[in-house]
Amino acid sequence: MTHPEGPLNPDTIDELAALCALDVLDAEAQSQATQAFVEVEGFAQQVREYEAAVAAIPYSVTPIPMSADLKDRLFQRLAQDASAPASQLMKLLEYSIEALKQQAAQLTWEPMKGTNAIEIAMWQKDQLRREAAFFVRTAANEIFPNHAHATGETLLVLEGDVITDGQIYRVGDRIDSMANTKHQPTTQSGCLVFCISSMDDEILA
Repeated sequence: MTHPEGPLNPDTIDELAALCALDVLDAEAQSQATQAFVEVEGFAQQVREYEAAVAAIPYSVTPIPMSADLKDRLFQRLAQDASAPASQLMKLLEYSIEALKQQAAQLTWEPMKGTNAIEIAMWQKDQLRREAAFFVRTAANEIFPNHAHATGETLLVLEGDVITDGQIYRVGDRIDSMANTKHQPTTQSGCLVFCISSMDDEILA
């Protein structure tokens, strides 16, 4: 940690006390702190007050429960990344949003299986990896079919919004879902999205 520069003064003393409380002093700052403990009246008390404030921080934050399967999912993702060759379809994400929208406009659209309100346009397929790159569009206030991912899914919002797991994603946002997960996104204003996913994903009842 960078030590306070220059001679000891009120600003330097305050910064030095904070560094002491955080226990991040380098050798030179430690030397200055030792000097301040001896020469500066009230420095030790200031350090104690900062230490009390730092100690209280963990208790002032609302705890967020950890997903029970988080560890298993992380190891599964690491194993997939280490063993699987890179997907060629993922390179399509390097296209600009405007380029992807232009591509979507040139494709043939048809109703998504299980709904007439949502349309899908296939772009490319990787038969070896059983993956597909496609576009999906729908009007406002629609609910996507509940579906399970055979492998991972990557979705890029090109227009409108997508809501999943309580989070709103807008233009330019990317949503990555892991294998063996399921969700049922919705949209408020309608959307156009680009998606790369498994050809073996399952539509759930």
